[in-house]
Amino acid sequence: MLVTVYITTFNRLELLKRAIDSVLSQTYSPIELIVADDGSTDGSQQYLKGLHDQGILIAILNISGRSKGACYGRNKAISLARGEFISGLDDDDYFEPWRIETFIKKWQEYTVNKKVFSALFDSVVEHRKSGPVACYDIKVATYQKLRKGNVVGNQVFTKTSYLKAVGGFDEQMPALQDWDTWLRLSNQYGDILNVNSRSYIQIQNHEGERITGKPAEKIRFAFNRLMNKLQPLTRSEESHLLSTMYGGYPQTDIRISELLKIFMGGHFRKVAQVVKRTLLK
Repeated sequence: MLVTVYITTFNRLELLKRAIDSVLSQTYSPIELIVADDGSTDGSQQYLKGLHDQGILIAILNISGRSKGACYGRNKAISLARGEFISGLDDDDYFEPWRIETFIKKWQEYTVNKKVFSALFDSVVEHRKSGPVACYDIKVATYQKLRKGNVVGNQVFTKTSYLKAVGGFDEQMPALQDWDTWLRLSNQYGDILNVNSRSYIQIQNHEGERITGKPAEKIRFAFNRLMNKLQPLTRSEESHLLSTMYGGYPQTDIRISELLKIFMGGHFRKVAQVVKRTLLK
């Protein structure tokens, strides 16, 4: 069964090489690799064109002179994907060699056991300045759990037809695109199950931009858009979402009415952290 892996990239040539190598080093085959470049000027496009010409991967190169965003590249890759299954990789992260093989084996096992599910994910090992930390260890990500927070992370393994059917990624979301997509996927096709092999390595301690560094207005716009999609929200869901916004993105401007909702939702420690952080600025 052919598996498609897509990567989106922008001006991270050395990190991109590591990401590509990790896909090419998988113990499973066949794999179709599609890399979408959003207009890099650091040699990435020339590098990708060379690999494309050799038939190693499919390169999608944005030569328009303006950024089209990661979601545009992802959706373009999804539209071209020929694999029965599909998964993604960020250009500054990498796969352990057993990742795709584990997903295939687990998918077959769960299918034989007649489990109803939409996708698989794996626990992530985040490399922070303080050292490696295991994240996203929850066993089953239900739609209801995802309505309160992204308990899956930034990648899943699913059927290509499923990802196409839910419309891929929302290109109007400046952040939280992964979370938004997993919500639609789980709502339509069922739970997302954890294979628990810690095969995704996420590198936090580099100087490139990550979502936590994006402007406050983009973060707030993304959360507002996500919350509007999830209406009607329960009080508990709203307090969890607001707690995630303030806790994960310290650049967010403080609104007393939102802090009260977080407090009323029982997230007392989060409110205390936000207040302390604000006083220390």
